[in-house]
Amino acid sequence: MRNTFKVLFYIKKNAPLRNGDTPIMGRITINGQRTQLSTQLSVDPELWNVSMGRVIGRGEAATRINERLSQIRYHIERCYNTLFHQQTLVTPQMVKSMYFGNDQRRETLLAFFRQHNEEFGQMVDVSRSKTTYYKYKCVYRHLENYINDRYNRKDLSFKELDREFLTGFHQYIMHDEGHKKNTAWIYMIALKHILMLARSRGYLAKDFFANYKLHSEFVPRNYLSIDEIQKLIRLELTDPTILLVRDAFLFSCFTGLSYVDLRMLTPQHIQQERKQMWISTTRRKTGSAVQVRLFAVPYSILLKYKPVQRNMRIFDLPSNGWCNLCLKRIMSLAGIPRHITFHSARHTFATTITLSQGMAIETISKLLGHKNIRTTQIYANITHAKLDGDMEKLSKRLDTLYREDSKKRF
Repeated sequence: MRNTFKVLFYIKKNAPLRNGDTPIMGRITINGQRTQLSTQLSVDPELWNVSMGRVIGRGEAATRINERLSQIRYHIERCYNTLFHQQTLVTPQMVKSMYFGNDQRRETLLAFFRQHNEEFGQMVDVSRSKTTYYKYKCVYRHLENYINDRYNRKDLSFKELDREFLTGFHQYIMHDEGHKKNTAWIYMIALKHILMLARSRGYLAKDFFANYKLHSEFVPRNYLSIDEIQKLIRLELTDPTILLVRDAFLFSCFTGLSYVDLRMLTPQHIQQERKQMWISTTRRKTGSAVQVRLFAVPYSILLKYKPVQRNMRIFDLPSNGWCNLCLKRIMSLAGIPRHITFHSARHTFATTITLSQGMAIETISKLLGHKNIRTTQIYANITHAKLDGDMEKLSKRLDTLYREDSKKRF
């Protein structure tokens, strides 16, 4: 939706000049936010038309002032249109700064990055993800520390950046900050986005990431086996929060819902079709429609937590970080000595619950709400149980087909 942008000229009656004229001010308004600016013009208040925002008369002075006001309006509108096509969010102050040529904050890396994060933050829960917002803030902090440690500076201009800056920051993330290869890969992709954005706006003339190889490494996904799921189901718990997290985690194991989708789940998302209960929702991350049937275990959990009102959340979960701390304690109590996070529930659904039971990868992709089946192939690792089962089936088929031949021939 386009911003409600308006430029208005008015006179400042309460601050007359010595000659009796009053200053002509400009006001920029965008979506209810406003800022004022001085036009460096003045006029006899008797000659000012409030409704038109112009000087009355056809004299040389009136014509000169009106032409100047038209020029100011044109340049302000031009600044606004430029920002509108470049920025996620445009404020009156941004337009004013560009009009007066004070847009210098964008010519340095950290200032540009900071502005990007502020605008990104304004759109969280509208068209941007909170998780991605936190990622950009984290990369900004690392970049700020790197520039301070390496260059003993608070910021760097875009003109000072080079390929050595890029490789140095990459090494800094991994060696000085101690992050693993995949984390560094994610952070460097975020920086690449910022530099590409700066280049598209004319602050960088060169693409420093050209031919710069960024690779991730495959990390086996943690998931629970059937025996471990049974241990969790049988685990006796008394703490209400720990119990809630355990039940919600198990619900996710049997439905594949992510933490954020599970937290937003309400009775409105539960539907009955031909005596069967289904979850019908939309993934917050991808916007993909998801329909998952409720089997016995998740249905029992649903009955335990289902609220009376249809618009209330089923699982009133704490933050994802707090849930992961609770899961660490739960796994310890259940005798599962592995690092399990809430997201491991989706891996469990993709492997133990579906893939190892013979479900097609295309069906699993649909249930998980993936837009690309390649994502599902990363999530759904073939388990040993699935491999053994498939080989056993193949063995029986081959033995049946070639039993007689093998006896005669060998």
